[in-house]
Amino acid sequence: MDSALFARAQQRAGRIKAKRELALIFCCTFVLQATSYMARAQGVTGNIKGTVSATAGDSSLRPELLPGASLTLVNRDVPSASFKTVSDETGNFAFRELPAGTYTLTAEAKGLPLVTHEIHLTSGATLVVEILLTATISESVTIRDEEGLLSAGETATSNTVRARKLEELPLRADNYQGALPLTPSIIRDSNGGDHIKGTRAGENAYTVNGADVTDPVNGNLAFDIPLEAAASVHVEDNPYSAEFGKATGGASHLETKSGGDRFKFRAARVFPVFHNIIGGKVDSFRPRLTFEGPVIGKRLNFLQSFEYRFSRIYVPSLSAPRDSSTSEAFNSFTQFDLTVNSNNRLKFVGALFPEKKRYVGLNTFNPQETTPNTKQHGTLFSVSEQAVFHDQSFLTSLLAYKTFDFDVFGQGSGPLTLVPDGNRGSYFADTHRSAQRWQWQEQYFARTLTLAGQHSLKLGGELDYTKMSGRFYFRPIEIRRGDQTLSQRIDFVGPTTINRPLLEFGGFIQDRWVINKSLTLDGGLRLDHNSISHHKDISPRASMLYLPFKDDRTIVRGGIGLFYDRSPLSTRYFEPENLSDDDELFGNIGLNIDSQTSFPGRVVTTYARDGRTIIDGPRQFMNVIRNPLRDARSIRWSLQIDRRLAKHLTLRGGYLHRFTKNEPIIVPKVTKDGGGLLILKSRGLSRYDEFQLLALYDSQRFHNWNVSYVWSKVRGSLNTADNFLGDFPAFVVRANQYGTLPFDIPHRFLAYGEVKARYGITVMPGLEIRSGFPYSFVNDRLDFVGARNRARFPTFLSLDATILKSFTIPYFDKKARAGAIIFNITNHFNPRDVQNNLGSSHFGEFFNSLGTSVRGKFEIEF
Repeated sequence: MDSALFARAQQRAGRIKAKRELALIFCCTFVLQATSYMARAQGVTGNIKGTVSATAGDSSLRPELLPGASLTLVNRDVPSASFKTVSDETGNFAFRELPAGTYTLTAEAKGLPLVTHEIHLTSGATLVVEILLTATISESVTIRDEEGLLSAGETATSNTVRARKLEELPLRADNYQGALPLTPSIIRDSNGGDHIKGTRAGENAYTVNGADVTDPVNGNLAFDIPLEAAASVHVEDNPYSAEFGKATGGASHLETKSGGDRFKFRAARVFPVFHNIIGGKVDSFRPRLTFEGPVIGKRLNFLQSFEYRFSRIYVPSLSAPRDSSTSEAFNSFTQFDLTVNSNNRLKFVGALFPEKKRYVGLNTFNPQETTPNTKQHGTLFSVSEQAVFHDQSFLTSLLAYKTFDFDVFGQGSGPLTLVPDGNRGSYFADTHRSAQRWQWQEQYFARTLTLAGQHSLKLGGELDYTKMSGRFYFRPIEIRRGDQTLSQRIDFVGPTTINRPLLEFGGFIQDRWVINKSLTLDGGLRLDHNSISHHKDISPRASMLYLPFKDDRTIVRGGIGLFYDRSPLSTRYFEPENLSDDDELFGNIGLNIDSQTSFPGRVVTTYARDGRTIIDGPRQFMNVIRNPLRDARSIRWSLQIDRRLAKHLTLRGGYLHRFTKNEPIIVPKVTKDGGGLLILKSRGLSRYDEFQLLALYDSQRFHNWNVSYVWSKVRGSLNTADNFLGDFPAFVVRANQYGTLPFDIPHRFLAYGEVKARYGITVMPGLEIRSGFPYSFVNDRLDFVGARNRARFPTFLSLDATILKSFTIPYFDKKARAGAIIFNITNHFNPRDVQNNLGSSHFGEFFNSLGTSVRGKFEIEF
């Protein structure tokens, strides 16, 4: 059989295999739907937990926690079924994984009067109920939203940031994504990427009301809404539950607000911030308008929120007026909540989030003409239903459609010239890509089962279909020495186009087993499959909560699990080829450097010191995939101890280890025929170790305070595919190394909280002190010199604060707040650029630190 016939036979076999797998996936999905109603469970349930205490009625006596109190919870819409529990030895109780609704909570204890209170529970909320029983005066019931890092009663800890904190904390981003770095183990890099537990930015999961809002091409977050539409952000940095899939890092879930039963109008940030306080350029303008209210009383409510966002970022090391980059966005979020009947609720969501940026990546060495502009346009439409059955089990369904378009284009059409002391020319990589995703979820929560303890069972499944198309036009790159002689030239094949589909299926089963009051186990199993790796990823997980003593002052948590990352569509940019064990092509099967349906290939020419004599090339590099292409696979385990020193003060210490293999990396190889290969293979490794200390203070009077220190170390393969197949690909491709990753931060101290003062004044300070990011040395050909990432930026320190004053506008009798956010109060030198080229006379110097800045804040509610 000749090579052409062999190739056609392979293609036919591949198509037959793909059709069989597709049929199998659809059949499995319909079987799951018909038999067990499985689904993922992110943000669709709520929890009610708290304490019961008692006093004889003397206000001078401190209430004592009351064990053995009987508590009954009844869903007002399904009164025939109820949940019952008894407070434990420390007076604690919990009702977990409840459907959204209005509940009646009854508490009773021998010799004390009965207490009844109505509670409204929304999806994704955790309410803390403090019940005080007394024999002589009326009872006291206090209800508040749980927030912060405490995670009482859970086998794995997380961080919940409520809407009020999002609006008040000194966050530079001023959007809901700003909540992520408030978790001690999450690092945000200089490009805005979030690294959870030492993972790359594209290895995490992001959802909104259960809908997947990750970018299918690179795995990053691709969604935005006005801040006023956010109810809470829940960050799982240890997602041991099997419901969390397609991520080796962590998971972030945004729950949005529902419209209320009264018409309200809120306005915030309606005044611009000028560069010179009262004049000059507008540095920031972010007005937000929110409307909510009933459409049909007690049945249909709406919430509509708009936001326009303009911001300007300066580079102090550049000269005005070409020293700033800008970002402009408009976000619209619409939500309708419909109560169909006592057992069924519907939620409709529509969101638009276009954005354009000018001079992306502007810094000391890349002036405006060398930077790209970007445009993005995204939409999200979803409908979800909650159906509550008579036995209090319930089913939720979700159908979502998401689009995301992203364009990158330079300021001109000439080549990009890289010089040690400052680049010139035009950005080289023009890209237009578009993706559409359909997502279908079903989820079922069974009623609590008693069998050698209490079992809470949940099942889940999901089907996603994504289609991506892209166009690429890359212009030449010239690398010049300090004397302006040409060192290397990189040309690209193109323009090229890509069209790729992706089919994903996932399912899980999870059981929370409360063996006794001292020991709780969470165990689960997850299955994922996609049409890129064609591999069935099976992920067992387990976590536990143990109380070693009779009281709950000491809590031991532990977990271990297997995690698989999603297969981003960027890994389909390259074409699969037949490679030997030595990464040599078998003959010329599929060899086509000029292919117009793939990622642009590189043609590299290297010059002698005179800048004219060619010493290598032109060498054409073919983009190929070494099969099999596996999904990244991670094993992690952790152990954590909490010790409550006082009623509201808890100390925590913990250790975590994670090892990941099969990460996609790019490996360059020179071939014997004068060409070359850029090989995409699943051979990348990474390792992360972390030790964490936290002090957590939480009370109704002084609110929530968090003080943390994290020591960590992350090492891995440095040629990960996201560096070369992302929207801003690396200029050059060098040999892969294993070493310190560019987001490694050995030491991080973080503290933030809230102070309530007199006269309606609130102060919310935040302090971060951490190690600087690592960087590498390069020569005038941009080859790495020595070990990569062996040097570091100076220590980062930023003291920020929000100061707000609440008041009432007399004529309108409306509540308002005004104040300011101050960043980097101490004006600490926090450089963002470094001259790392040994060919520069400024080698080793740091530049581009943002000094103290002030942002005004004004809010009013009608």
